[in-house]
Parts: sequence; structure tokens; C-alpha cells
Amino acid sequence: MLKSDSAATDLDLISYLKAIPDVRMRRSVRIPAWYLLLVAVLGILSRCQSLRDLERFAIRHHSVLTEALGLELRRPPSDSAFHYFFRQVDVASLCAAICD
Repeated sequence: MLKSDSAATDLDLISYLKAIPDVRMRRSVRIPAWYLLLVAVLGILSRCQSLRDLERFAIRHHSVLTEALGLELRRPPSDSAFHYFFRQVDVASLCAAICD
């Protein structure tokens, strides 16, 4: 079995997601954009196919994720939080940021 630095890989993914600009209006932001993207990526890798699936995934893994990441989020993101976030994201600029 190959020896891997999974913790370093996780930190690299989080650093990468934090570098993507958050385009939402500041007054209504309760959950960081990078956290929503991280949960979305993990959820999609876990076969989530809808916003409801992402919400269920976020609820199931909320305590483990927030503890591991050192975050103090009172509650997990809802399906409407994902919907609102993805509605405001400019997909072209997000794709450009990912390609860079």
C-alpha cells in the first residue's frame, strides 16, 4: 500500500477553495463560500444528486466537519443555502478560477 499524505491533500484542497472569491452580498453571509464548496465537492463524491441530498449530507457530517476544520457553525447549510449560493455564483468566473 502506498504511503500518502492525506492531511496535506485536504489542506491543499481547502486552501484552494478559500482562494476562490466569494461573490455573495456580505450582509447575508453566514457560512463561508469555501465551506459550501467543500461540502458540495464531498457530497458529489458521495453521490449526492440534488440540493436536498447535499443538505442531508451536510447534516449527517456537520459535527465531524466543523470539529476537524475548527469552525464554529451553529447549524449545517440547508438546501436553500446551497441554492442561494449557486444562484449568485458566476459559473464562468468560477470555472476560470478553477482552471487557474
